[in-house]
Amino acid sequence: MWHRLFLGIIAAAALAACEPVPDLSGPPTTTVRLAGAVTLTGPAGYCVDPVVTKPRQGFALLAACAAMTADETDAYPDLIALITVQVGADGSGAVAGQEDAFGAFMETPQGAALLSASAIGGPIAVRVTQTAPNTVAVYTEDIADPGISGTQKQAWRLFTDVRGRLVTITVRGLTDAPLSQSASRALLDAVVTALHSANDLPSSAT
Repeated sequence: MWHRLFLGIIAAAALAACEPVPDLSGPPTTTVRLAGAVTLTGPAGYCVDPVVTKPRQGFALLAACAAMTADETDAYPDLIALITVQVGADGSGAVAGQEDAFGAFMETPQGAALLSASAIGGPIAVRVTQTAPNTVAVYTEDIADPGISGTQKQAWRLFTDVRGRLVTITVRGLTDAPLSQSASRALLDAVVTALHSANDLPSSAT
């Protein structure tokens, strides 16, 4: 059941991003180097989608490795979600040393509008904002239906600076296996911890 469901959602994500529907028959990989020599490694049980991911554009989609193999009996991770990572342009870093100001801006109507404009879907509401050294995490809820069918309206987004570039991580659960706010945050922390470790940065996940 999980295999077919996940394939459908990944295909929907590809279409929403105007990318070809991925062929997931090849062996999955857990690591990719994105723009600016930013190395991304998926948390346990997650691999890099081979087609939707665009390394030169700084974009990666992580999904359950089991969804990318031909064996429907492969085990899925306990926490299932779609994870996207976007690396910004050189010099776009804006978090380190400005965490409180960045977080406060995300709570304003202008910040919510910026988050809405950068997401697949429509307007969103900011529910929670949390800061730590070199990270600002925002828990959001789509006001309308999410842009990717089969995914939750709620999502965590985390902003962090890596190699002078702003990196945005989004974790969104599935409607058939929704993640609680705390479970989604735990997965987000695993992603940012692996990201910082792969790029020789101290971990600041909370």
